[in-house]
Amino acid sequence: MKNFDKFFGKRLCVAISGGVDSTALLHYLKNREKEWRFTLFAVHCEHGIRGEESLQDAAFVRELCEQWDVPLFEFSEDCLKKAEREKISLETAARNFRYASFLSLVERGKVDLIATAHHLSDEAETVLFRLARGTSLSGVKGMEGTREPFVRPFLTWTKAEILTYAKENGLSYREDSTNFEKDATRNKLRLEVFPALEEAVHGASVNLARFAALAAEDDALLYEQSRTLLTVEKNTVEVAFCAQKPLFRRACLTAMKTLGVEKDYTSTHLESLVALLYCERGARIDLLGGVVAEKTERGILFFLSKDEEVLPPVPSVQKNFDLSGFDGGRYAVSVTKTPIEDEKSLRLDGGKLPEDATFRFRREGDEIRSFGGRKSLKKFLNEKKVPVKERAFLPLIASATGTEVYVVCGVDISETVKITEDTQCVLYITTRKK
Repeated sequence: MKNFDKFFGKRLCVAISGGVDSTALLHYLKNREKEWRFTLFAVHCEHGIRGEESLQDAAFVRELCEQWDVPLFEFSEDCLKKAEREKISLETAARNFRYASFLSLVERGKVDLIATAHHLSDEAETVLFRLARGTSLSGVKGMEGTREPFVRPFLTWTKAEILTYAKENGLSYREDSTNFEKDATRNKLRLEVFPALEEAVHGASVNLARFAALAAEDDALLYEQSRTLLTVEKNTVEVAFCAQKPLFRRACLTAMKTLGVEKDYTSTHLESLVALLYCERGARIDLLGGVVAEKTERGILFFLSKDEEVLPPVPSVQKNFDLSGFDGGRYAVSVTKTPIEDEKSLRLDGGKLPEDATFRFRREGDEIRSFGGRKSLKKFLNEKKVPVKERAFLPLIASATGTEVYVVCGVDISETVKITEDTQCVLYITTRKK
């Protein structure tokens, strides 16, 4: 473990299932609590999936934490019903439950950091899985050791090293029977592919994880260099001609994102843009979200189609704020009490929203409280580098009759509704482009 100084003075909470990885992590950190000067906690989530076996796991964790004098937070949820109720997969329901539980401890001021037992072998599995599915260099990037409030102290440890640590320290732990079901793709990799790969190429897991780290560095550098090809105007982005395809592809992807295409693009879209380079001037292709790419004298010009540009929201449309969300035309807003997996959400203190809070669009004179004090919404959006063409379409959560803005959906929240240690109602605001 490196850079343990990040734990100094912190309240560090280990997510423990009772399995060997998390049990070893709790033991490892418990033995370093005084040396590294942090306060150790643990959290266990019981998913209600494996019946009596799951309850026995919870009892094991409870007894272990009592024995090691580690304060324990416990959460329980029937994830089968949760998955059915929310029409999501069981795996997604369980993951959402865990992370909502973890984040609630941070948001309520109970702990500062959540330590998970992800390790180098997990990283290698992820890299191999993504490569097998046909990812690019950008998609190879693996897990980060620290992405607050989450930390992964074992990310440089292999599974074999963790098992050795557990054996040397006489640790008891629980085995999750579902880890041995070969129907799951990741389990097949773990149980069949990786043992064979390690036998054929010793150190394969370490090398795959190292490759992911180096790929992330290379990818970041290429993106930085590709920015020199971009010319951003009010409603357009132009990518200059470039024979270096790695730079050209990344510049095109940045152009698409600038015009609002954040996801659902594929390698086919990027290759079609490369092909456009060899077409006659004026040739164009339609991309996602109404974005059009056209070959010019200098490069590829990206812009929104006229049909897309004449689709403004109706300024008079507004709706009282509630958990049913808001359909804002170009953008749809969801309001939930738990995070939505794989979606970027804004978190706010629901108890701080006034009774007249409403979904609406921007008005003349709107203001927002941000770091540094109250400022105009226009200045705030300039600082956030929100494209001018998108500002009229972004739903707000704001005063129905006044000028105070509490949330710019998809961008940021006001200091007025910021979460504190006294927060009792955390809401997640998720904004999707339709």
